[in-house]
Amino acid sequence: MNYFEAVCAFAEFGVNREGAIQIMLNNTVQVGAYNLSVATFKAVLQRTIDDEIDASDLEFWATVLLQREEYEVGELEGSLYALSDPEVMGGIDKAKLTRLIALLD
Repeated sequence: MNYFEAVCAFAEFGVNREGAIQIMLNNTVQVGAYNLSVATFKAVLQRTIDDEIDASDLEFWATVLLQREEYEVGELEGSLYALSDPEVMGGIDKAKLTRLIALLD
């Protein structure tokens, strides 16, 4: 997996995200290499609702996307902040994630 594939794999919550993190940490940062789309964001939220992704993993994912310069999150920044600090939302649950998806439609 090359650097760009690693950046994509992490953003899209791919199976190789653990290895992707290592590749990203061991390479020079390419600012704005990946633009997080609403579709990708919603797909990750839906996978969490479907119990494919754990809430703590979702929190970590949101934190990394906000902190790493590879990612352009644009209009999703506020939603990612809320996910990265679940206390802001009063915790993360399926109902809140479902509402967040609906708000993005």
